[in-house]
Amino acid sequence: MRAELIYNPVAGQIVIRHILEDLIQFLNRSGWSVSIRQTTGPGEATELARDAALNGAQVVIAAGGDGTVSEVANGLIGSEAALGVLPIGTSNTFALQMGIPTLNPLLPTKNFAKLLMDLEENVARPLPTNFYRKVLFNAARVLVEKRTIRVDLGKLGDRYFLMWAGIGLDALITENVSLEEKQAYGAWAYIPRTIRTIRQFPGAEVRLALDGKNIVSNTTLIIVSNIQLYAGILPVGLIARVDDAKLDVCIFKGGGFFTFVQHALKVASHRQLKDPQIDYHQCQKITIESVRDLPIHLDGEPYTHTPVTIETVPSAIEVIVPKRYSG
Repeated sequence: MRAELIYNPVAGQIVIRHILEDLIQFLNRSGWSVSIRQTTGPGEATELARDAALNGAQVVIAAGGDGTVSEVANGLIGSEAALGVLPIGTSNTFALQMGIPTLNPLLPTKNFAKLLMDLEENVARPLPTNFYRKVLFNAARVLVEKRTIRVDLGKLGDRYFLMWAGIGLDALITENVSLEEKQAYGAWAYIPRTIRTIRQFPGAEVRLALDGKNIVSNTTLIIVSNIQLYAGILPVGLIARVDDAKLDVCIFKGGGFFTFVQHALKVASHRQLKDPQIDYHQCQKITIESVRDLPIHLDGEPYTHTPVTIETVPSAIEVIVPKRYSG
């Protein structure tokens, strides 16, 4: 199996230089031939993935967080190469959704893993026991199993997304959280920024066309999902599937801190389908206009502003998933 591993050295909180070498040796012992390319800036993973596929790689492995995985997926459009994932980022929502072994970004084990990996880096040798190392080797074993499925993507302009497009509040939060904050605090960096942004963001009147059905709403946040999980923990796209040729649209009505908390509690308890303050739709094409420009992120990376048209691209790429993955 010929593969290329694309590594984002600034992804996440944890330095994994030593373990990455061990993972590549493990794959090579399993009959793979793996080369490694390191990114040096935003967007480069897409070009590296496209080049790898054109040069005959059968698998392109994204070693990073959701942003790196999304960039690699963009580079595989129209190719026969499969996407593999080694989840080492601040946020690894796609890996969590697909059942690929990873650490939940909000659990205390992530901080403990960081402590161990920092210690490994300082002593320049592997420790006898390292839970994070075990998790990543389990993710590498998923690659060796080589079970693949075809998944849909969302498309906005010339850019594709694996997980979600966020319009409004969360895109503004994403713009305001720096790389330094993410590396220092991980997923926790978003919490104080979220609280401050909610208090300052009034929302806007938005006009949507969902497969031709027109809707007008006053909202602070719209999430267009290809998967169920959002930010690793919240099942925003409650009934979404990666292979149903549809996107799930959640429109959160109203604004203010307490309204936001109510919405979050409804989503966390899987009750958004019955909440009149949350509109939930499944469709193939979404057009969004607003009375003032709203920021938009794709898979956690700032991208553009309204107005936009978003559509689904069925069975766009092949992804390696665990044998136990049930869809």
